[in-house]
Amino acid sequence: MDRTELKSILRQENSSSLNSLPYDFYEKVDEYIRELEEEIKKINNPRSVESKILEDEMQSALNDVETIFIRRIRKITSRATSNAFSNISSRQDLDKLLESERKVFEATLSAIQVARSELLEPIMNPQDRQDKGFAKETIISDEEEENGTISQELPAEEETGKNNISKEYFVVRILKDLPTIKAMDNLNYTLAAEDVVVLPSMNAQGLVKRGAAYPINQE
Repeated sequence: MDRTELKSILRQENSSSLNSLPYDFYEKVDEYIRELEEEIKKINNPRSVESKILEDEMQSALNDVETIFIRRIRKITSRATSNAFSNISSRQDLDKLLESERKVFEATLSAIQVARSELLEPIMNPQDRQDKGFAKETIISDEEEENGTISQELPAEEETGKNNISKEYFVVRILKDLPTIKAMDNLNYTLAAEDVVVLPSMNAQGLVKRGAAYPINQE
């Protein structure tokens, strides 16, 4: 890595498209900056012209790599947002992401989908909420909890031992490792490839649409 190569990558990141980076890009930049630091130390004269030139080059490299990082993260989160609100799951250009960047995409997509399920879907599809048949929840005060006088009404499913679990939960096989998600049942799920799990239907369907899970038929 040198100044010319870093500047070239910075220019290509000016576009809205996702571009491939060398898998060891950040390691090479770090090595480049450490080399500049060593050269400055060897000169051992911060007032010298040569030292100032190297310091300027090092600061420029730090600014460039930070700008590259920010621009790529913006592109990645923008694509995750678009994907979360699309009926068609698109994985276009994801092969151009570094492994850590791909984790950012998956985590952002998952977080948006969970928030959408919890906040937006009940408004957009009120019938789904009614069909679940949940009884109205009551707020439990600290005093009620301490005294054991909880008056909370349980969801209809819990009262019947989840007899209708197949309507509210899906069994799926996970196709790849995924970040931990908080599902519609307020439980955290850490999912790995080849896991067979029972998930709330909305979360399970979201993973299937993304190509991250495969539905397993339930009798």
